[in-house]
Amino acid sequence: MFLIGILLTIFTNTTDCSEMQSVRNQYHIDKTSDELDNYIDYLEKINCNLAQPYLASSIMQKAKHSFMPTSKLKYFNSGKKMLEYFIEKNPDNIEAKYVRAMTQSEIPSFLGYNNAMKGDVDFIKKNIKSSDLPEDYQKIILKNINSISK
Repeated sequence: MFLIGILLTIFTNTTDCSEMQSVRNQYHIDKTSDELDNYIDYLEKINCNLAQPYLASSIMQKAKHSFMPTSKLKYFNSGKKMLEYFIEKNPDNIEAKYVRAMTQSEIPSFLGYNNAMKGDVDFIKKNIKSSDLPEDYQKIILKNINSISK
């Protein structure tokens, strides 16, 4: 049921994105397990498809708060599938590629989910100035991706 609701949200091209500044700000804060659950609940209620990459990444982050290996893998794969689907449908979305690059830079390499990081970083650097993202968020993105070791 959870995944169906998320997929329906992704399929719906919603445009009430008035809360994206809050979504962006909260994404960059380390969260406890409870805080992460609250953030996920918040993201699921936002009626904006631009929040989907943040939701997908947050679901993947639940893996580090899970004890059971099967739960870790379930959260990781579910979030990964959501993020990859969003990027497949929105290949020029800088924010989604940023979230993917940040996620790939933070997860263990043995998961094998780091193949798009260099391409995402290069894409972001090339296109960020022409994006419609707020200038202060562009600076945050550039600062963070410049810290990623490729």
